[in-house]
Amino acid sequence: MKTTILGLLVLASGIFPKTLSAREHVQSSAPNLTVSVFNDAGVESSVWLHAQGRATEIMRRSGISLNWLDCGFPTSGKPDSNCSAISHPAHLSVRIVAKFSPLRGDIFGQSFQDAAGEGSYVLVYYAGIKAFRAATTVPAGELLGCVVAHELGHLLLGSASHSSTGLMSAVWQDPELRQVVRGNLLFTGDEGEHIRFRFAAATARLRELSEPRYSSSGK
Repeated sequence: MKTTILGLLVLASGIFPKTLSAREHVQSSAPNLTVSVFNDAGVESSVWLHAQGRATEIMRRSGISLNWLDCGFPTSGKPDSNCSAISHPAHLSVRIVAKFSPLRGDIFGQSFQDAAGEGSYVLVYYAGIKAFRAATTVPAGELLGCVVAHELGHLLLGSASHSSTGLMSAVWQDPELRQVVRGNLLFTGDEGEHIRFRFAAATARLRELSEPRYSSSGK
């Protein structure tokens, strides 16, 4: 199992390629994703609604629509019955936990991928976000939303999905944090295109596997 992590210092991963093949451009399509959210950290509803809105807008601007499922907010009632129907690439899971990352306190999120670069699960470490927020002017909801979008980006982009700048940057420094505050820390155009291509390829593969197969024989 391979994991990718988001922090504000050093992260080990590859650099996302800047160019795409003509085949990728031709076959890409707009993903419609469902995201099950498990708010184990008890993030305040106002902060989470802000974060959800920011993550939704980040995805929308790359042609990706999100449908959020409430799967365990402390103040909520019975979670949606579809919460456990997690399946790459169309239904992903985000679990927000109250603790710091066991690897380092400045790591905000972690995504889980297999050897093929596919995965469905994200962890967000809210204690690290709160500690960082206390020392800056970055709104908690804005930062949380960008972290969620970054980690979903890993699941959608696959292996080696860090870039040198922007939302998928391995290291968020002052330029990225200023973009967070302004609400314009986003995927690049190539990243959005690659997400749409991978989504189309994965859904086509699943559709092919689910179709009944017939055989015939003659004399």
